[in-house]
Amino acid sequence: MRQTDRRLMALLVLAAFSGGLALVSALAANAPTTGRLADQAALKPYGSLVGEWHGAGMVERGKTKGAWSEQAEWAWKLTPDSAALEAKIAKGRYLKSLVLRPGPRPSTYVADVALADDTKRTFSGGGEVGKPLVMKADAPAGPGLQRITLTPLHGSRLLVLLEAQNPDTKVYHRLGEVGYTRNDGSFAAVESGPICIVTEGRGTTQVSYKGKTYYVCCSGCKDLFNEDPEAILAEAAERQKAKGKK
Repeated sequence: MRQTDRRLMALLVLAAFSGGLALVSALAANAPTTGRLADQAALKPYGSLVGEWHGAGMVERGKTKGAWSEQAEWAWKLTPDSAALEAKIAKGRYLKSLVLRPGPRPSTYVADVALADDTKRTFSGGGEVGKPLVMKADAPAGPGLQRITLTPLHGSRLLVLLEAQNPDTKVYHRLGEVGYTRNDGSFAAVESGPICIVTEGRGTTQVSYKGKTYYVCCSGCKDLFNEDPEAILAEAAERQKAKGKK
Protein backbone atom coordinates (compact mmCIF):
# COMPACT_ATOMS: atom_id res chain seq x y z
CA MET A 1 0.00 0.00 0.00
CA ARG A 2 1.33 3.46 -0.89
CA GLN A 3 2.07 6.01 1.84
CA THR A 4 -0.75 8.24 0.52
CA ASP A 5 -3.19 5.35 0.75
CA ARG A 6 -2.08 4.51 4.30
CA ARG A 7 -2.59 8.12 5.42
CA LEU A 8 -6.04 8.19 3.83
CA MET A 9 -6.99 4.90 5.51
CA ALA A 10 -5.89 6.21 8.90
CA LEU A 11 -8.01 9.33 8.47
CA LEU A 12 -11.02 7.29 7.41
CA VAL A 13 -10.74 5.02 10.46
CA LEU A 14 -10.33 8.00 12.79
CA ALA A 15 -13.33 9.75 11.26
CA ALA A 16 -15.47 6.60 11.48
CA PHE A 17 -14.72 6.12 15.18
CA SER A 18 -15.51 9.75 15.93
CA GLY A 19 -18.83 9.56 14.08
CA GLY A 20 -17.68 12.01 11.42
CA LEU A 21 -19.54 10.47 8.51
CA ALA A 22 -19.54 13.73 6.59
CA LEU A 23 -15.77 13.89 6.90
CA VAL A 24 -15.49 10.30 5.65
CA SER A 25 -17.52 11.15 2.56
CA ALA A 26 -15.48 14.27 1.88
CA LEU A 27 -12.19 12.43 2.21
CA ALA A 28 -13.33 9.62 -0.06
CA ALA A 29 -14.57 12.06 -2.70
CA ASN A 30 -11.30 13.99 -2.69
CA ALA A 31 -8.96 11.00 -2.45
CA PRO A 32 -6.11 11.28 -4.96
CA THR A 33 -6.33 8.97 -7.95
CA THR A 34 -3.14 6.95 -7.83
CA GLY A 35 -1.78 3.63 -9.00
CA ARG A 36 -1.24 1.88 -12.30
CA LEU A 37 -4.61 2.66 -13.87
CA ALA A 38 -4.24 6.36 -13.09
CA ASP A 39 -0.74 6.35 -14.58
CA GLN A 40 -1.97 4.54 -17.68
CA ALA A 41 -4.72 7.11 -18.15
CA ALA A 42 -2.23 9.97 -17.81
CA LEU A 43 0.11 8.38 -20.36
CA LYS A 44 -2.61 7.39 -22.82
CA PRO A 45 -1.85 10.32 -25.20
CA TYR A 46 1.57 8.72 -25.80
CA GLY A 47 0.50 5.07 -25.79
CA SER A 48 0.70 5.14 -29.59
CA LEU A 49 4.50 5.15 -29.26
CA VAL A 50 4.49 1.46 -28.29
CA GLY A 51 6.28 -0.53 -30.97
CA GLU A 52 9.53 -0.65 -32.91
CA TRP A 53 10.89 2.34 -34.81
CA HIS A 54 13.82 3.15 -37.09
CA GLY A 55 15.19 6.65 -37.02
CA ALA A 56 17.35 8.96 -39.11
CA GLY A 57 19.20 11.63 -37.15
CA MET A 58 20.38 14.94 -38.59
CA VAL A 59 22.38 17.71 -37.02
CA GLU A 60 20.67 20.16 -39.35
CA ARG A 61 17.35 19.34 -40.97
CA GLY A 62 17.66 18.55 -44.66
CA LYS A 63 21.45 18.14 -44.58
CA THR A 64 23.17 14.76 -44.54
CA LYS A 65 26.47 15.95 -43.06
CA GLY A 66 26.87 14.32 -39.65
CA ALA A 67 23.72 12.22 -40.10
CA TRP A 68 23.26 8.94 -38.25
CA SER A 69 20.74 6.14 -37.84
CA GLU A 70 19.30 4.54 -34.71
CA GLN A 71 16.48 2.23 -33.62
CA ALA A 72 14.03 2.55 -30.75
CA GLU A 73 11.62 0.15 -29.08
CA TRP A 74 8.84 1.60 -26.93
CA ALA A 75 6.92 -0.57 -24.46
CA TRP A 76 4.83 -0.22 -21.34
CA LYS A 77 6.74 -0.67 -18.09
CA LEU A 78 4.11 -1.90 -15.63
CA THR A 79 3.85 -2.97 -12.02
CA PRO A 80 0.67 -3.54 -10.00
CA ASP A 81 1.12 0.00 -8.59
CA SER A 82 2.57 2.08 -11.44
CA ALA A 83 2.85 2.53 -15.19
CA ALA A 84 5.44 4.15 -17.41
CA LEU A 85 6.45 4.11 -21.07
CA GLU A 86 10.01 2.98 -21.74
CA ALA A 87 12.07 3.54 -24.88
CA LYS A 88 15.23 1.53 -25.43
CA ILE A 89 17.40 3.12 -28.10
CA ALA A 90 20.03 1.22 -30.06
CA LYS A 91 22.95 3.17 -31.55
CA GLY A 92 21.54 6.45 -30.23
CA ARG A 93 23.93 9.35 -30.51
CA TYR A 94 22.49 11.13 -27.46
CA LEU A 95 20.01 8.78 -25.78
CA LYS A 96 20.30 5.19 -24.60
CA SER A 97 16.95 4.87 -22.84
CA LEU A 98 14.04 7.01 -21.69
CA VAL A 99 11.34 6.18 -19.14
CA LEU A 100 8.32 8.47 -19.37
CA ARG A 101 5.98 8.68 -16.37
CA PRO A 102 3.24 11.08 -15.21
CA GLY A 103 4.28 14.29 -13.50
CA PRO A 104 2.86 15.81 -10.32
CA ARG A 105 0.18 17.82 -12.17
CA PRO A 106 -2.20 17.03 -15.03
CA SER A 107 -0.60 17.04 -18.48
CA THR A 108 2.91 17.07 -17.00
CA TYR A 109 5.49 14.33 -17.38
CA VAL A 110 8.87 13.25 -16.05
CA ALA A 111 11.48 11.39 -18.11
CA ASP A 112 14.29 9.42 -16.52
CA VAL A 113 16.96 9.33 -19.20
CA ALA A 114 20.15 7.36 -19.68
CA LEU A 115 22.42 9.30 -22.01
CA ALA A 116 24.63 7.64 -24.59
CA ASP A 117 27.60 7.81 -22.19
CA ASP A 118 25.55 5.96 -19.52
CA THR A 119 25.13 9.04 -17.31
CA LYS A 120 21.63 9.65 -15.92
CA ARG A 121 19.54 12.78 -16.25
CA THR A 122 15.95 13.68 -15.36
CA PHE A 123 13.76 15.85 -17.57
CA SER A 124 10.34 17.29 -16.80
CA GLY A 125 7.75 19.31 -18.66
CA GLY A 126 4.41 19.06 -20.36
CA GLY A 127 2.25 19.84 -23.32
CA GLU A 128 -1.32 19.73 -24.53
CA VAL A 129 -2.63 16.59 -26.18
CA GLY A 130 -1.74 16.70 -29.87
CA LYS A 131 1.02 19.23 -29.25
CA PRO A 132 4.78 18.63 -28.85
CA LEU A 133 5.85 17.37 -25.44
CA VAL A 134 8.69 19.62 -24.25
CA MET A 135 10.83 18.48 -21.32
CA LYS A 136 13.76 20.35 -19.80
CA ALA A 137 16.59 18.89 -17.75
CA ASP A 138 16.20 19.32 -14.01
CA ALA A 139 18.94 21.48 -12.50
CA PRO A 140 21.77 20.96 -11.95
CA ALA A 141 22.15 18.96 -15.13
CA GLY A 142 25.64 19.63 -16.48
CA PRO A 143 26.68 20.22 -20.10
CA GLY A 144 25.20 18.58 -23.17
CA LEU A 145 21.58 17.62 -23.65
CA GLN A 146 19.23 20.03 -21.84
CA ARG A 147 15.89 19.80 -23.63
CA ILE A 148 13.97 17.01 -25.37
CA THR A 149 10.90 17.60 -27.52
CA LEU A 150 8.75 14.65 -28.60
CA THR A 151 6.35 15.24 -31.49
CA PRO A 152 4.21 12.23 -32.52
CA LEU A 153 2.90 12.53 -36.08
CA HIS A 154 -0.12 10.52 -37.30
CA GLY A 155 0.76 7.42 -35.25
CA SER A 156 3.45 6.20 -37.64
CA ARG A 157 5.96 9.05 -37.38
CA LEU A 158 7.81 10.58 -34.44
CA LEU A 159 10.20 13.53 -34.23
CA VAL A 160 12.66 13.82 -31.33
CA LEU A 161 14.41 17.19 -31.08
CA LEU A 162 17.53 17.25 -28.89
CA GLU A 163 18.89 20.59 -27.67
CA ALA A 164 21.67 22.01 -25.51
CA GLN A 165 21.65 25.36 -23.73
CA ASN A 166 24.19 28.19 -23.65
CA PRO A 167 25.07 28.59 -19.94
CA ASP A 168 25.51 32.36 -20.30
CA THR A 169 22.61 33.40 -22.54
CA LYS A 170 20.30 30.48 -21.57
CA VAL A 171 19.40 30.19 -25.25
CA TYR A 172 18.75 26.67 -26.54
CA HIS A 173 20.42 25.37 -29.70
CA ARG A 174 19.88 22.09 -31.51
CA LEU A 175 22.22 19.15 -31.17
CA GLY A 176 20.21 17.14 -33.62
CA GLU A 177 16.80 15.80 -34.54
CA VAL A 178 15.75 12.20 -35.10
CA GLY A 179 12.89 11.41 -37.44
CA TYR A 180 11.43 8.01 -36.56
CA THR A 181 9.18 5.81 -38.69
CA ARG A 182 7.30 2.82 -37.29
CA ASN A 183 8.89 -0.39 -38.54
CA ASP A 184 5.67 -2.05 -39.72
CA GLY A 185 4.48 1.18 -41.34
CA SER A 186 1.04 0.92 -39.74
CA PHE A 187 -0.81 3.26 -37.43
CA ALA A 188 -0.70 2.53 -33.71
CA ALA A 189 -4.44 2.86 -33.17
CA VAL A 190 -6.55 0.68 -35.44
CA GLU A 191 -10.21 0.58 -34.51
CA SER A 192 -10.89 -2.60 -36.48
CA GLY A 193 -7.86 -4.53 -35.21
CA PRO A 194 -7.20 -6.42 -31.96
CA ILE A 195 -7.09 -4.30 -28.80
CA CYS A 196 -4.62 -4.75 -25.95
CA ILE A 197 -6.46 -6.20 -22.96
CA VAL A 198 -4.26 -4.15 -20.58
CA THR A 199 -3.98 -0.68 -22.12
CA GLU A 200 -6.42 -0.75 -25.07
CA GLY A 201 -3.57 -0.04 -27.45
CA ARG A 202 -3.03 -1.92 -30.70
CA GLY A 203 -2.94 -5.63 -29.90
CA THR A 204 0.00 -7.36 -31.58
CA THR A 205 0.75 -10.42 -29.42
CA GLN A 206 -1.57 -13.22 -28.35
CA VAL A 207 -1.90 -14.39 -24.75
CA SER A 208 -4.26 -17.04 -23.44
CA TYR A 209 -6.08 -17.86 -20.23
CA LYS A 210 -8.53 -20.67 -19.52
CA GLY A 211 -8.72 -21.58 -23.19
CA LYS A 212 -9.48 -18.04 -24.39
CA THR A 213 -7.19 -15.84 -26.48
CA TYR A 214 -6.53 -12.17 -25.79
CA TYR A 215 -4.12 -9.62 -27.22
CA VAL A 216 -1.46 -7.36 -25.70
CA CYS A 217 0.60 -4.61 -27.27
CA CYS A 218 4.06 -5.21 -25.79
CA SER A 219 6.18 -7.33 -23.48
CA GLY A 220 5.31 -5.19 -20.45
CA CYS A 221 1.59 -5.85 -20.90
CA LYS A 222 2.22 -9.53 -21.57
CA ASP A 223 4.17 -9.91 -18.32
CA LEU A 224 1.50 -8.12 -16.29
CA PHE A 225 -1.28 -10.21 -17.83
CA ASN A 226 0.56 -13.46 -17.14
CA GLU A 227 1.24 -12.37 -13.56
CA ASP A 228 -2.46 -11.91 -12.72
CA PRO A 229 -4.84 -12.55 -15.63
CA GLU A 230 -7.92 -12.52 -13.40
CA ALA A 231 -7.19 -8.95 -12.28
CA ILE A 232 -6.53 -7.74 -15.83
CA LEU A 233 -9.72 -9.33 -17.15
CA ALA A 234 -11.69 -7.78 -14.29
CA GLU A 235 -10.29 -4.34 -15.19
CA ALA A 236 -11.23 -4.86 -18.83
CA ALA A 237 -14.76 -5.85 -17.82
CA GLU A 238 -15.08 -2.70 -15.71
CA ARG A 239 -13.96 -0.56 -18.64
CA GLN A 240 -16.57 -2.13 -20.90
CA LYS A 241 -19.22 -1.65 -18.21
CA ALA A 242 -18.32 2.03 -17.89
CA LYS A 243 -18.44 2.49 -21.67
CA GLY A 244 -21.86 0.86 -21.74
CA LYS A 245 -23.15 3.34 -19.17
CA LYS A 246 -21.89 6.24 -21.27
